[in-house]
Amino acid sequence: MKIARSKTTAFILIFSCILFFSPNLLAEQTNGKGNLIGKVYSKDGTTVIEGAIVNIRNVTSDTVYKSSKTDILGTFKIEGIEEGLYSVGIVTKEGNFNLENLVGIKANKTAIVTFALKQKAEVRGKVLEKPKTTSKIAKFFSSPIGIAIIIVSSVAIVYGVVTLTGKEEEVSPFKN
Repeated sequence: MKIARSKTTAFILIFSCILFFSPNLLAEQTNGKGNLIGKVYSKDGTTVIEGAIVNIRNVTSDTVYKSSKTDILGTFKIEGIEEGLYSVGIVTKEGNFNLENLVGIKANKTAIVTFALKQKAEVRGKVLEKPKTTSKIAKFFSSPIGIAIIIVSSVAIVYGVVTLTGKEEEVSPFKN
């Protein structure tokens, strides 16, 4: 009777371990891919663009995915995308457009986006760049003195945390 109980107990333990760890094993084996669905609007932000091609490039692996041409409603779809962050470029009859924002793709999920093309500001044929504005605080903390202050204050904070969380020894007349 004891042998039957021990075999039953062992079987139940093994079965429960397999059941407990099986979702994790399956999750590691599935290498899901995501999808991207969206619309492309013209520079005015309200008119859809037909015939545009959306290109996305993984920022870490440089893998490129292309959509088919957008339909009459301006919609596109890209399927089977690896998980990661992607930069976006759109090719239209008006030209090529690179968007500033990144798109995140998750495995087994579909991201839904809307893109509006942005017109470049031009004056006498020259493309205007954004003026570089750096605050005085940012300039100070990027200087050698600012970096030294950041390092010293970080060390002081870490030292304070370590000394405050350290255990005090119990005073005992029996300890030497």
